[in-house]
Amino acid sequence: MLPRLQRSGAGAAAVRAALDAARSLGEHSVVVLGHPAYYPRFGFTRASIHGISLTIDVPDEALMVLALDDSRPLPSGTVHYAAPFGI
Repeated sequence: MLPRLQRSGAGAAAVRAALDAARSLGEHSVVVLGHPAYYPRFGFTRASIHGISLTIDVPDEALMVLALDDSRPLPSGTVHYAAPFGI
């Protein structure tokens, strides 16, 4: 996002809308690779604590997970990116 557009609330609105969409689709958790100072405000925590990793090396604090409901525990395992990402 352009610096002049930062802190306008657009990013937070987009994250909340994506989480709401995931809930409405019946998802139970979300994993994000992002800035470790940004996503915790939405409830994300370090994924490694829950046994979640990626197939590539990333800073541990950048991979985070959020439970969208309490109906089941967070899964553990390795996240695989879709082929178009080339990872």
